[in-house]
Amino acid sequence: MKSTGSLVLGIVVSTAAVAVGVVVGYRIVSDPELRYRFSRSARDAYETSKKKIINMSEDVAVRTAQMTKNPKINQEWVAHQWESVGY
Repeated sequence: MKSTGSLVLGIVVSTAAVAVGVVVGYRIVSDPELRYRFSRSARDAYETSKKKIINMSEDVAVRTAQMTKNPKINQEWVAHQWESVGY
């Protein structure tokens, strides 16, 4: 059984996490500059990921798709291979 102190500590930590989440969410919703920076970061991460997919071998693409359970990786790799041969 948990002691009362650890239960209270858990409640305090959970409440603090929710409060931080609310403040961060409010800042994102109310600040267009911050929203732009987050969306730009997400787009940059996607573009970087896409460039890596283009340069990887078939074996690496298959293993990456299996590990991440994301078949889109293979689909994009195959599409790029077809584009590179002119189809």
